[in-house]
Amino acid sequence: MADLLLVHGTVVTMDPARAILEDGAVAIEGNRIVAVGPAAEVQRRHPAQRTIDCRGKAVIPGLIDAHGHGGHSLLKTLGCDTPSVWMRIVTPTYFHFTTPEFWYADGLVAALERLRAGVTCGVSVMGSMPRSDDPAFGNNHARAYAEVGVREVVCVGPCHTPWPHAVSRWDSGQRERREVTLEEALAGAEAVIETWNHGADDRIRVFITPFTIVPSVEPSSPTPPELATSLTAHDRLQARRIREIAARWKTRIHSDAFGGMVRLAAQDDEHALLGPDVHIQHLTEISLEEVHILADTGTSAGHAPGGLCPVPQLLDAGVNVAITTDGSSPRRPFDLLLAARQAQFAQQLLNRDRYLLPVGKLLEMITIDAARALGWDDELGSLEVGKKADLAVLNLRQPHLVPNWMVVHRLIHEANGHDVETVIVDGKVVMEDRRVLTVDEPAALDAGEREARALVARAGLEAHLTPPGWGRTRLAFDRPVTFPE
Repeated sequence: MADLLLVHGTVVTMDPARAILEDGAVAIEGNRIVAVGPAAEVQRRHPAQRTIDCRGKAVIPGLIDAHGHGGHSLLKTLGCDTPSVWMRIVTPTYFHFTTPEFWYADGLVAALERLRAGVTCGVSVMGSMPRSDDPAFGNNHARAYAEVGVREVVCVGPCHTPWPHAVSRWDSGQRERREVTLEEALAGAEAVIETWNHGADDRIRVFITPFTIVPSVEPSSPTPPELATSLTAHDRLQARRIREIAARWKTRIHSDAFGGMVRLAAQDDEHALLGPDVHIQHLTEISLEEVHILADTGTSAGHAPGGLCPVPQLLDAGVNVAITTDGSSPRRPFDLLLAARQAQFAQQLLNRDRYLLPVGKLLEMITIDAARALGWDDELGSLEVGKKADLAVLNLRQPHLVPNWMVVHRLIHEANGHDVETVIVDGKVVMEDRRVLTVDEPAALDAGEREARALVARAGLEAHLTPPGWGRTRLAFDRPVTFPE
């Protein structure tokens, strides 16, 4: 007897045949799928202790967000209109004004937002650059996700140069400033890996994550060819240490890269942060040469809508690409269905080709392809016998989703995270009929509200809570611009 049976739904399996079952069923025993097929057949072979009727609903694999940020959920929209680089606000805030309590509350809010959007597994880089000097931050974030019941990949590792790096810790409301070395940051990252990798019945994994694959060049923008000539000693040192940690703990590597960095990283024949165990986010303005380097090395890519990433060229070259939210700040929700739609629109506009990225490919990029980027496609990303029972059920009986034909088109073109009604993670019903079953959601949201407001007060960020610009053609910032110190 199965533990749980979902019947009479439109089951979008994402299996190798990409089967869609109009009157389908999924049977679950423990945390595994034991049957997928026509409802009548599965019901006959697998009577269940509990049955959920999914008439008028789509049953899909849990969505997988292969790149997002811890800490962002409590800073949403703050500073989004400030006339400067947003990172100048959030980076010092993360490194000098956050507390362990902040990271736990942020983890609760982030996990709940992802859960409500049907995201059953999400990557969380600890800050906009990893903050790994204190293991309490990564540990608390993982603990929050574990309590909510959503899978998380916690990403910890060294931030950007120069080293040593200034940080602050808070004790009883008092700030203590200090400097940490590269080795201290790596030690903090290893402590989180030791504590949480494969924790919570393997719902939590921890990847080693340097901020970029080549730290000697300026991040977040393409590297001019005349400067992208050779790796520095520090680039090679970071790559070697990251590779050593990944090998010691048998974990994977995640990082960012921008135009020029892939070519530079490939110069390191021994320790390059490229390969089948690596997925790299952004890749904006990379060259065709770098596209082929990624393909030749088997490196996966992550793309969030908005960046000038050559997604069609990457796909045509055979690179595995996941659509990600890069969420959730300053103005990106953890809604992967929305992110997929935005990515399609942006690439069609950029390439002046309205037929790029069909809906089937987009759904692959937030399910099975995203699972492959995380090295987890053996268990996640599709509804197949033997895989983990991670599923999302969406209500199709709504005006914007009727008529219920061409279901993948409806999901990508019209649906959003709020259409998700029920979510199952690891065989456990975590949300049902939009009600979270694992944690006290109002209490978690209250904690997030308190910690966010306390952070703003500690860091003096009130000036970045900006008015909406009523009656203006273009936003203007009429007050002196200050940044956390």
